[in-house]
Amino acid sequence: MPDDTQSGYRTIMNVLRPAAPANAAPTNAAPTNTAMRRYDLVLHDYVGDFRIGVWDHEKTGTQRVRVNLAVTVEVPNRPFVDDLDAVVSYEYLIHGVEAFARSPHIQLLEVLAEKLLALCLSPPQAVSARVQVEKLEIVPRATGVGVVLTGTRAVTQ
Repeated sequence: MPDDTQSGYRTIMNVLRPAAPANAAPTNAAPTNTAMRRYDLVLHDYVGDFRIGVWDHEKTGTQRVRVNLAVTVEVPNRPFVDDLDAVVSYEYLIHGVEAFARSPHIQLLEVLAEKLLALCLSPPQAVSARVQVEKLEIVPRATGVGVVLTGTRAVTQ
């Protein structure tokens, strides 16, 4: 894994790590027999200017990058309360992507995708995520070229 101190990643994650919803059980609580359900948070076709690339000409400016994120969260199976504090909001995804767009230069899309995957899985309710990042101006006859990463939360016992 790349050195997190070089990219400002640790700082971004400390600022953006979402708090658990107010009605969420503590992460160290004993398991219960509560039925659970899953739903997905998505950020679709976010396009921003990122400092990314390995070639000299890529290190002097920004490139347009498209980001797609999908995060599966698991919550107790009960009706939603119409209160933002009672759900896992997609807002942390937006702020996280915007912060990475402002971060220092990253050479590889794979590294950006890995950092975004860690962001996606940062809420305690997140169980899996899919990250797709694409450079949009590299191949003239293609709308984008990039990578897709998927991951799951590590099970702790």
